[in-house]
Amino acid sequence: MMNFKEFISGYKGKDIPKELKEFNWGAFLLTFIWGIRYKAWITLLAIPLIWFQLPFGINWILYTVLQFYCGIKGNEWAYQVEWWKKPVEFRRTQMRWAVAALSINLFIPFVMLTVAAKFIAKSKDNPLKFIQNAQCSVAYSKIRHGFQKIYYGKSSSGSEIASKFADKFPNARAEDNSVIFTVKSGGKNVDLYNLTFIRVDEGENSCSLNKHNCVIKSMYATPSELLNFSECTFYFDDKRQVVPDIETKKAIDMGLNIFKYL
Repeated sequence: MMNFKEFISGYKGKDIPKELKEFNWGAFLLTFIWGIRYKAWITLLAIPLIWFQLPFGINWILYTVLQFYCGIKGNEWAYQVEWWKKPVEFRRTQMRWAVAALSINLFIPFVMLTVAAKFIAKSKDNPLKFIQNAQCSVAYSKIRHGFQKIYYGKSSSGSEIASKFADKFPNARAEDNSVIFTVKSGGKNVDLYNLTFIRVDEGENSCSLNKHNCVIKSMYATPSELLNFSECTFYFDDKRQVVPDIETKKAIDMGLNIFKYL
């Protein structure tokens, strides 16, 4: 039966030659990608460390420690899979991994810097446009997700709609007729943006997409002088149908696809 050591490292009991006890750059730089190939399952710990953010950047500290551990143990793990290779051939294989890892680690930042430079050079307004469009896209996604799950009638006020809407999201709270969304930062909840529900309360008059008399406004929870752009605007009716206005529709179409700004 496979024990814990065998499970996490793929260890099969083959003693690695002394001349191969070297630092493995492929395992260091590519961690779980390299680890899947060589059945070194402990490298899969890199995935949650990359994905989940911990306070004070602890996850990145742990990830760096894991990288060095993988680099130190890499040849030993790889040898359990390719024990039949001669040292020269084994080194050649691991060198290919190292070259591939180095190329990827240099190529990706180069591409990102190139795209960022072109993004800014194309228009000095691109960064703000991207933030604005991102806000509209995220707000529209939240509205489409939560709006169909709440009930409101002709007599429901904006604050009542906001309260029911906020209940559909774990990182949201209602304040009057607004729903405020938060993010975790430094172990604290920080207000990010809000959706404000504005609807008529004129008795027999109901919300109409044609009249545009019931509106949802989305705005970042940041002073306007820091992010100087307009709100995202959506219209809704009593059948829980929602449509963005013309400018907001353009923003959503641009969305988070950075290549549309180049």
